[in-house]
Amino acid sequence: MRSRRSAVIIASLLIATASADPIVTVKNGSYSGLYLPQFGQDLFLGIPYAQDTGLQNRFRIPQTLTETWNGTRAAKNYSDACPDANPDSDAIYGMSENCLSINIVRPAGTNTTTKLPILLWIHGGSYQVGTSGLSNYNLTYIVEKSVEIGKPIIGASINYRKSSWGNMYSIELQGSGNTNLALRDMRQGLAWIQENIKAFGGDPGSVTIWGESSGSFAVGQLVLSYGGRTDGLFHRSIQESGSAATAWYNGTDWYQPIFDKIVDSVNCSSAVDKVECLRAIPYPELYPFMNASTHPGPGFYPTVDGDVIPNYPTELIRAGRFAHIPHLYGTNSDEGTDNAPVGIINTDDDLRSFLLNDMGFDFPESTVDQIMELYPDDPAIGIPLNTGNERFADYGWQFKRAAAIMGDVFYHAPRLDDARHYADHAPTFVYRFNTRPFENATNATYTDYVGELAPAYKGVEHFSEVAFVFNNPSTVGPWAGYERLSGLMSSLWIRFAHDGDPNGEGLPYWPRYNSGGNATGLNLVLQTDQQGGCYVEQDTYRLEGREFLTKWARRRHV
Repeated sequence: MRSRRSAVIIASLLIATASADPIVTVKNGSYSGLYLPQFGQDLFLGIPYAQDTGLQNRFRIPQTLTETWNGTRAAKNYSDACPDANPDSDAIYGMSENCLSINIVRPAGTNTTTKLPILLWIHGGSYQVGTSGLSNYNLTYIVEKSVEIGKPIIGASINYRKSSWGNMYSIELQGSGNTNLALRDMRQGLAWIQENIKAFGGDPGSVTIWGESSGSFAVGQLVLSYGGRTDGLFHRSIQESGSAATAWYNGTDWYQPIFDKIVDSVNCSSAVDKVECLRAIPYPELYPFMNASTHPGPGFYPTVDGDVIPNYPTELIRAGRFAHIPHLYGTNSDEGTDNAPVGIINTDDDLRSFLLNDMGFDFPESTVDQIMELYPDDPAIGIPLNTGNERFADYGWQFKRAAAIMGDVFYHAPRLDDARHYADHAPTFVYRFNTRPFENATNATYTDYVGELAPAYKGVEHFSEVAFVFNNPSTVGPWAGYERLSGLMSSLWIRFAHDGDPNGEGLPYWPRYNSGGNATGLNLVLQTDQQGGCYVEQDTYRLEGREFLTKWARRRHV
């Protein structure tokens, strides 16, 4: 049964032998990977694409690898995760500043003359947590699917610096060229691909960047970086649930007190060069003071540094200063259930106070009044969708109303604005994912399905689509309809990465966003056959509200 395939990768790792190990030679030397006979794949895991970021390389742009060697080094395990506040789940393979690595999964038999397209995964985690080694991001199934449908690709994923390690900002760093390190790490990983992917049988002229949540923020930011300059590093983009205009873009007025607190905590406040002093602090001593959990409000995110990000994303988008490349982009129906406050929005006054005083919206009172008119207290039109008059009152009498607003502020309105501008310049395909996900029980084994649908009040929540796109049977769910939808979605994504167009035989027709002859655009709704199957809709849901929030996004400085 297909559901048993989820154990194959573990078994394959155990039985792989040195005699079957594939070997590649890149610019710096040779690596031996793992051959997975059940998948017919070669894996190369944890390959460094830049130097260790500790000590003198801390808070610096990623440093190019200079070491070369004779012989063969092993690339058979994921690298350490980059530092974050979530070691219980992210430090499966270790956690340290020596973390800038890339993983490559290719069909076996691929050689230097093959030239397969590259699909590069950039993980999410609010820019604060996450790592490419998480089981959710197992690339074997999507690469397997690519071979099955005759559109073979190479799957890749990278680690990058997060939180204050990757987005530290202060007066001391402003203008130093060492800002937005997370994005610079990603570009360095893409540069490594340009230099080395031919050795794996890849085509450096066909690279798709792909991410979800903050990984999708990052893809949007890479599309905007240097005002739309790709430098030939990537050629298509896939964004799942996140825009460059979703994230925060705070400046030194926000970050300086946090930076100063870190400096004071490790006795660097009296140093002539505070940043240089921080670089001398051993990692174990610095680590406890660097995590966002020790600071109020949003953690460290990319900033408008006048360099990598030359202006606010909403301004760059309107000016057309972004990469004019094909885009696949979408959101989940009920994104807002992950952002709406739980248990505190019960009355109009509660909601008005939240919109005025929380989340840093900086909306005037008249704007908040207008938002509340556009999003009335009617549970039948709230989020999650299609739940009628159910209020989920345990989570707040007006939870569904707040969820509709929050989902539109952060996801659906920015996606609307981005897609319109993207489509003016390049083929753009937009989706709305509409299937409530399976939620595996925490005590389930890797091969067993023990669980049920995710909670009803969450609906088709943020992250719901990821298992379906990765085509991972251990996380999609045990139902045939879910497996069919997963196979369909992974095929669409693969075809886009392979050809720049998701359409193909046996798949639902996916029109370009602006092919409908009207201003609202067209979305492909992705859902199971039991829900009525996939269909094309006009992008008009909550349109007046989304238009208004798009107008006011510039007030949020995004």
